[in-house]
Amino acid sequence: MNETLVNKIAEYHKDRSAKQENEKVWSEHKEFLRLYPFRKRPERIDRLTAQAVYNPNQRDRTYFFYWIEHRLKAFAHLGIGSARVWENARNNLSKLRELLRTSVDDSKTLAEKLDAHWEDIPRFGGDRQIAKKIIFCYYPGIVLPALKTEDREFFCEQLGLRYREKAYQKYGKDYDTLSVGQKFELSNDLLLAFKKEYREFQGWDNAYFSRFLYTYLTPDSRTLEQIPRREAKPFSAYGLIAEPSYEQEVVFLFSKFHVELGFPFIVKIQEAFPDAEAMNRQRELKKIEFEVRASDFVSHGHNPAGCDYIVCWEDDLTDEKKTAKRLPKVIALKEELEKS
Repeated sequence: MNETLVNKIAEYHKDRSAKQENEKVWSEHKEFLRLYPFRKRPERIDRLTAQAVYNPNQRDRTYFFYWIEHRLKAFAHLGIGSARVWENARNNLSKLRELLRTSVDDSKTLAEKLDAHWEDIPRFGGDRQIAKKIIFCYYPGIVLPALKTEDREFFCEQLGLRYREKAYQKYGKDYDTLSVGQKFELSNDLLLAFKKEYREFQGWDNAYFSRFLYTYLTPDSRTLEQIPRREAKPFSAYGLIAEPSYEQEVVFLFSKFHVELGFPFIVKIQEAFPDAEAMNRQRELKKIEFEVRASDFVSHGHNPAGCDYIVCWEDDLTDEKKTAKRLPKVIALKEELEKS
C-alpha cells in the first residue's frame, strides 16, 4: 500500500461524523431485518403484500422500498428519479417475490442473484442497482455496497486491481462480455480481498470501507501511484481532459452536440433505462441509452426494444453482432466528432 493511501486512511479515522453515520445506519438495518427477515425466514416473502412493498400514504413509512431508498440511504444512494419504479414493483408483486427469494437464496452465487430477470419489473433492469442494494442488505458481510459498475471499475483501477485480467482467470472470457452480475461478483471479490489484505482496514465493515472509497478515491483523484485513470489522448477542445471513459462524460458530450447529431431538443435525461428522450428534426420522440462502448449495452443486459439509439463514445461491435442482437442504431461520438 502506498504512502498516499495510508495517509488518507489516517485522515478518515479522524472523521467522527463518518463513524457516527455508519453506526446509525447499522442500527436502522437491525430494524429493517426485524420487519423483513427474508433471509432467515424466506417463507415471509410469500406474505409480502402490495401495501408493504410501496405505500406512500403510510404514516410511519415502514414499507419495504422506503427502507431500501431512504432509511438505509447511508449504505448506498439510489438515484431514483420517479416513484414509478416502486409502483412497478408493487404492480408486479408475484415477480418481485420470486426475485426476492432468489436474492436471499444462499445456494446461489452473487452473479446468479443479480443476473436473475430483474428487467421483468420495469426500471429494475440495466445496471441492477436496486437489486444490488437489496442483496447487500441481506448479505452485508460479504457484499460491498458500491452499486454502480463504473464506480467499482474505477476503484479497482485506483487500487491496482487488474479486473480485466482477472476476468479471464475467473470466467475464461473478456471482461466486456461479462454479465452485470459477473462484473459485480468479480469486483466484489477483488475489492474485499484488498480490504482483507491490509491491517489498516482491520475492524472496518463493508459499508464503512465503501464510504472511504467514495470519500477518498473520487473520480478526480490524481495522487495515487496506481493504474492511470486514462490512457487516451488530450480532449480539451471539447471540454474534457481526455477522451470519455465514463458514461457521464458521454452524456456531457451529447449535451454539447445534440443539435449537430440530429436531436434539436432534449426532453429529459434520467437515471432509469433508457437514459434520455430527445426529439429528432422531424419532432419525433426518440429514446436514447448512453454507453462508453456500444458493447456495454449488451453487457449491461438492456432490452434492445426499449430504446431507439445507443449513443456511445466508441462503436466496438461488428455489424453482424448488432444485427444478431437486434440492437438499436448506434451513434458513435468519436466517429461523428472526427467528421466535424
